[in-house]
Amino acid sequence: MARGHDVVALAVTPEEAVCAVTEHAPDVCLLDLHFPEGTSLTALEAMTRRQPDTKVVVFSATADPQSVAGTLSLGAAGFLRKSMSVDEICVMISRAVEGQVAVEASLLKQAFLPPSPSDPMWALRFLTDREWDALQCITQGLTTQQIARRLGVQASTARTHVQNLLTKLGVHSRLEAAALVADLGGPSLWPARLRS
Repeated sequence: MARGHDVVALAVTPEEAVCAVTEHAPDVCLLDLHFPEGTSLTALEAMTRRQPDTKVVVFSATADPQSVAGTLSLGAAGFLRKSMSVDEICVMISRAVEGQVAVEASLLKQAFLPPSPSDPMWALRFLTDREWDALQCITQGLTTQQIARRLGVQASTARTHVQNLLTKLGVHSRLEAAALVADLGGPSLWPARLRS
């Protein structure tokens, strides 16, 4: 298409969407959050489990912080409002395909504010496995190139994981992320697979 994206399938129910993603394995799936019979959260989970390489971007008429945080925690690569222009939507879809979090900055910030100032590590529940790996590398003082080698990815992909991690934690630098973990985290902070 003129905007750089080819449509390979359309679906009118969450179940059809899961089947289409499983069959076609597209780079990205734009998934409506609300269907007449309910939300598509179960479909989102099924898609990310069956086709982890497909970036699922949730599409909704309403965009509250809880919905954004909830869908991202289930594996969504982004959350877009239906009121966005076609050009804005296409930019966000391209961002998701590149491995970035496709959510407007203001909405993403609201979604990952802790429920109370006494719970600053709340956002950790929304980290992906790769972002946990990147966080561990950061606490060990690794450079971008070293992180890329450790994770077996390109340097640009490592930078994307680090940037997404910093955004979710609400910090501006790797040093701040490492300090946050050092101040507030013990062994129980880490997923079991990363505990020494």
